[in-house]
Amino acid sequence: MKQRILPGLAFLFCILANSTFAQQAAAPANGNAPSPEVKTIFSFKDEVGLTDDQENKLKALLYDEQSLITSHNDTLKSLGAELSKLIEDKADMPTIKSKLENIAKIQVEVSCINIEDARKVETILTPAQLDKWKDIQKRFSAPVKS
Repeated sequence: MKQRILPGLAFLFCILANSTFAQQAAAPANGNAPSPEVKTIFSFKDEVGLTDDQENKLKALLYDEQSLITSHNDTLKSLGAELSKLIEDKADMPTIKSKLENIAKIQVEVSCINIEDARKVETILTPAQLDKWKDIQKRFSAPVKS
């Protein structure tokens, strides 16, 4: 069961990190309506039963992860642009392969960061809190009925 939980937590953690520290004043989607509020575990602090100490630990962990992820994302964008240029210029395949390997290496590093931090989250939350958070996620990720 733990093997199924870790990938889900890694994904959750990535979403939390990206949304928690994203700028609040994002451009409206349709020009005049505000963007919908992003819900994170902090939005359900009372329901999950987070203590102030747990909340502070999670925020610190997410802040550290976000800075690493942002740095890696910037590098990936740059490498992606370089790869596109190589392909456009019909560079030799060993050069293209090397660029792809560099990109893959960074993607693996990002995945490892997510998994490591998801494991750290498991040490911050109690098993009951983890179960409650998974229930909340299921509730909000259920398909919308029309």
